[in-house]
Amino acid sequence: MPNSIVLVFIIVIPLLSIGLLYFLYQLYLDTNKKNIIIKVLSDSSNQILDNERKQLIQTTKHKNSFLRRKLNYAGFIGKYSEYIFLFISIGFGILVGLFLFMIIGSPIVLVVASVIFSLFPLFILEKIIVAREEEFNFGLKGIIDKVTSMMKSGVGFEQAFKKSILTSKSKFTKEIFSIYINEKDLIGEEKVFEKIFNLIESKELRIFYLVVSIGRQSGGKFSNTLETLRKTLHDQGTIKQEITSSTKEIRVGTYMIIGLTVGIYMMMDSVFEGKLNEYFFGTTDGKLQMFFIIIWVSFGLFINKMMAKIKV
Repeated sequence: MPNSIVLVFIIVIPLLSIGLLYFLYQLYLDTNKKNIIIKVLSDSSNQILDNERKQLIQTTKHKNSFLRRKLNYAGFIGKYSEYIFLFISIGFGILVGLFLFMIIGSPIVLVVASVIFSLFPLFILEKIIVAREEEFNFGLKGIIDKVTSMMKSGVGFEQAFKKSILTSKSKFTKEIFSIYINEKDLIGEEKVFEKIFNLIESKELRIFYLVVSIGRQSGGKFSNTLETLRKTLHDQGTIKQEITSSTKEIRVGTYMIIGLTVGIYMMMDSVFEGKLNEYFFGTTDGKLQMFFIIIWVSFGLFINKMMAKIKV
């Protein structure tokens, strides 16, 4: 029977590998086409903001550590939040590692699982940051719309900006910009925005500040520049929605491949009268192999997600 199992895997695994390689090749072609389309749309929408964005990213870097910045962006600004996060990450990894070690019984699993699962809190942290960024940018676009309209009607930027903040529909955006209202006259506009940059990761906010800063230095009316920024941000939002819709097809294809693999396994187990389950879930070697198979598939899903992810 073991020889039959080996024979089946010699046939099935190469076929699945060929299918996976073909799928990744098609994914690469599709992603490349999307990048070309996005580049064309971005260039035609606005070429001026490109250089400003690069300049701003270089000039607004701060000295906080990587983890400190991420925690600030996620809203965890406590004094000991770094140590608490590290304690949770390491503790979670060790607990999961011990749990899997009790099931599988291999010390290799304990080490590998502890390392891998200790990174899970970081992934959750990234999800929180992205959610906060999207919520903030949605409110920021509304503020820019109002500021642009009021400035075209003859209202000054300062008055228009503060009024737009107070009437914003986004509570989170209003909460962030309340720092501007409360501290701008005390520490100055530059330091206020620097403080805000440490609390939220938003390229749109940095570009907005750069446009305002350049407009103030030029001493002229910069409502036209804000109008260009407003149009560009709305175009980016439209492009992002289209990309999100198109990448769903890629994810569906990935899950179909996984479902097909699970289905093939179940059919082979049925053909061999439960011998596959008996080996992979009833022996130490089989459990260890199944563990690394699951890790490998999860890694493939992660790589697929990264390849399909396009930033606008």
